[in-house]
Amino acid sequence: MKPEHAAALTIDRFESGAIDPAVFDHEAHIYVAWLYVQRFGADAAIGRFDAALRSLTAKLGVPQKYDAIVTWLFLKLIAARARSDEDWPAFRARNADLVDEFPRSQVA
Repeated sequence: MKPEHAAALTIDRFESGAIDPAVFDHEAHIYVAWLYVQRFGADAAIGRFDAALRSLTAKLGVPQKYDAIVTWLFLKLIAARARSDEDWPAFRARNADLVDEFPRSQVA
């Protein structure tokens, strides 16, 4: 994910479906999920992110790319690893395995 794309990836834009699918790669998924965890906490983040992702994949005409198990697993992992005193670059640096090692063919 390019740094300039991060500015366009907000919770409001995600929930409204105003996300450019060309820049919404796996890292962008993780980034937006991290935003949810930071703002809402683990339990609320899971429900809200899940609903928004389902809506987004339907709006983009690719509902088959949504996977509840993968979505919930990543939200749980992000929540377990998140620290309230760190920003995205610090979280990403500590958790590169969540971003870099996931098979790209599995990502919506």
